[in-house]
Amino acid sequence: MKNLFTIFVSPAETFNRVREKSKTAWILPLILLMAVSVVTIYLQLPAIEQTTIDTLEKQGLVDPGNMDAIVASTNLVTIVTAPLSLAAMIFVGALLYVLLNLIVRGEAKYMQLVTMMSYAALPGMLGSLLTGIMVYATEAQATTDVSLSLAALVSDKTSTLYYLLSLTNPFAIWGLVLYVIGASVMMQRPRKTVGMWIVGTWLVFSLGSLLFV
Repeated sequence: MKNLFTIFVSPAETFNRVREKSKTAWILPLILLMAVSVVTIYLQLPAIEQTTIDTLEKQGLVDPGNMDAIVASTNLVTIVTAPLSLAAMIFVGALLYVLLNLIVRGEAKYMQLVTMMSYAALPGMLGSLLTGIMVYATEAQATTDVSLSLAALVSDKTSTLYYLLSLTNPFAIWGLVLYVIGASVMMQRPRKTVGMWIVGTWLVFSLGSLLFV
């Protein structure tokens, strides 16, 4: 339990502690991540419902009489798949870090990387929860109406500028820093070495996604 708090103030020391207990250290943060993801989705349900309704009405392929049933089933699927998708992201993402471990000739084992990812994702969890609370409190019509980044200053939510500024989310950047620190500790390699690969890959995928905006 202590590690769930110290990861925010002394990440390197926390990663060093959990490195030796990687067989079980990932369980608690992953359970917390999954639980908070369900709460976050629940808070955003009104906005998600409205987006679903707007999309279905725009397509005009659904009988209005069946709208409520479709929206209800969509909500259920969203709530169920959110925590499962997050868990899958942790375990599949750890495989990518195994590849990085090979590239930098690190010493990390797979479960150590699963543990690292579970803890490094915690700042993102806080950001998502805060966003969910803001969406619920402001009765936003869409989840994109609320942003913790500079994208909040852009009115056109489909623009390239909006996407670029959304990358300035402080919680996402905080998480990226933890991934670098955690990978360095688990792999027993210098932060500069692993950070170059992690940040570089993040930039390539983030900026490459602009092609699809």
